[in-house]
Amino acid sequence: MKISFLIIAVMFGISLTFTIVGAASFDLSVQELKKLQGSRNEGFAFNLMQNLDRHIENRIADFQELTELNLVHVTLIDSNKEFEKISDIKSYLKTKEKEIEITKKNQFIDATTDEILTEDLIKIIEFYRDEYNYDVIEELFVTNAYGANVALASGTSDYSQSDEIWWKVAKNKGRYIGQIQFNENYGGYSAVFAFRVNDADQNFIGVLRVLVTLEDILNNFVEESSLLTVPGLNILLLDKNGNLVYQDEKIYPLDSQISYFQDIKEGKDIGFFELGEQRDDLLIISYAKSTGYRTFAGFDWITIVEQNRSSIVEEFIELRNAILAVSILGMIASVVGGLLISSTVSSPLKHLTKIANSISKGNFNVKVKKSKIDEIKTISDSFEDMENNLKKLIETEKYLVEANVKIKNERLSAIGELAASMAHDLKNPLAIIKSSAEILQKKSKQDDDDGELNDVVQRMSRAIDRMSHQINDVLNYVRITPLDIKSIKVEKLLQLAKNSLEIPDNILISIPQSDIRIKCDIRKLEIVFINLFLNSIQVIGEEDGEIKCSIFQKSSNAIIEICDSGSGISEEIISKIFVPLVTTKQKGTGLGLSTCKNIIEQHNGTISVQNNPTRFTIILPILS
Repeated sequence: MKISFLIIAVMFGISLTFTIVGAASFDLSVQELKKLQGSRNEGFAFNLMQNLDRHIENRIADFQELTELNLVHVTLIDSNKEFEKISDIKSYLKTKEKEIEITKKNQFIDATTDEILTEDLIKIIEFYRDEYNYDVIEELFVTNAYGANVALASGTSDYSQSDEIWWKVAKNKGRYIGQIQFNENYGGYSAVFAFRVNDADQNFIGVLRVLVTLEDILNNFVEESSLLTVPGLNILLLDKNGNLVYQDEKIYPLDSQISYFQDIKEGKDIGFFELGEQRDDLLIISYAKSTGYRTFAGFDWITIVEQNRSSIVEEFIELRNAILAVSILGMIASVVGGLLISSTVSSPLKHLTKIANSISKGNFNVKVKKSKIDEIKTISDSFEDMENNLKKLIETEKYLVEANVKIKNERLSAIGELAASMAHDLKNPLAIIKSSAEILQKKSKQDDDDGELNDVVQRMSRAIDRMSHQINDVLNYVRITPLDIKSIKVEKLLQLAKNSLEIPDNILISIPQSDIRIKCDIRKLEIVFINLFLNSIQVIGEEDGEIKCSIFQKSSNAIIEICDSGSGISEEIISKIFVPLVTTKQKGTGLGLSTCKNIIEQHNGTISVQNNPTRFTIILPILS
């Protein structure tokens, strides 16, 4: 039997080891390939992004060269001289703005517009169209130093542009590169480029504005993307908000954000990651963010290369299937071998295991089945003897525990009754002594010239108060009376406790206003808050301090926090602060906080404490 078990274990171990090694090899191969593909696609994305930024930088340089044309300078200088003759230029521009709209059909309004420059700009637009076989420029016009249009080569424009942001930025900073936006006049996306025009002495004489089509901006990007014909790759271009600009050789409206944009936004400038279970058809997302090129800071666009899952793991499918086939055969062989000996070894052992579990749970009414195998039979007999012995032992221990608990409860009950009786008997004599002390104190104020008697009486009063407090601690701890439930505001309950105390002048107790009400035994909860206030007062001592109360509601519970500015509680004692007879005071009973805990738990609440600063938190249910 032992040899059979060893054979099964060895067979199963071999098949399992083969499976693990094969699966690990498969996973490692796939992981390495994914890293390789991700790094390669990072390079694709980076090159595409760099080339796009380079293309835009070249376009910017081309258009900026137009500001150096001699015809532009001559025209603008002449136009500015004409405007210098106008006494009120602002009023003139406002009047013209209302009267004139410059279009291709109405390009030359007065002496301030130049026909020769306009024709030259038109030739530039036609050159770009003939060169690239599509519209590169939607609008091209030049304004003088006052913002008035001097020449319009294409498109539609207002007469005055000095109030436009692009005009102001180009004038002040040298150039303006706008974001891609939808232009309703032309029904497509485009970006505004504007450039400051200076004369030979670098004096500002005007602004040249170009409206460039998105088709031209993406021309090189589209061509390069179409060349990446690697199986399983998909090229995307996103704007800074994660909206699709380009995908599958199509330019998209900027209103469709991809689902995994947040992962890219929070990542590095270039990288790749696995998409996980968000989409079954993708495995790796490689990306590169725009970092600009030379003087062009970039549009903050992002190039993405999506790698299809099947293109990576396809070549490993046959290897994986072979590993699985061999593993399955090994498992089947192990299972068949196990079934053959299960009836002779495994079943009796399972039965003994169930018996052991039943005995561990205290169920001794189980029967041990006899086995034909000598070893199993010996174990079964041992289990049966153990069951009988444990049953007798547990019954004996149970009897002893019950007896000890009964004796302990009787002893504690007797001690509690004795303590309550003694405390009650001491209260009346103490009350008489306190009254007598108060009478002596009144007389001492009249007859005692040097104040000696008054000091003696005050010491007596403090001693009586200390004894009364300790007696009350004992009574409150040993007396558990039914709750007298009434409704009250938590704020009022705290005020009652505060008004019951003589608060030193150096201590401030702050209680916030609150409309939160609870149903409780007012007298008992007042004892709780008196105890907590007294503890805080004693900890603060003679230094200036504050006891701050907080009241708020969470779900269906009222939460009261009492925090003081005292020195705190020792870390050694804070974990057992609510245990009876545990105290930090030399003259305390150690029953005050345990009494508080008993009262709070009677109300189905909880009380806890935190240090630095000391804060007691009481949670009480708000009963409707």
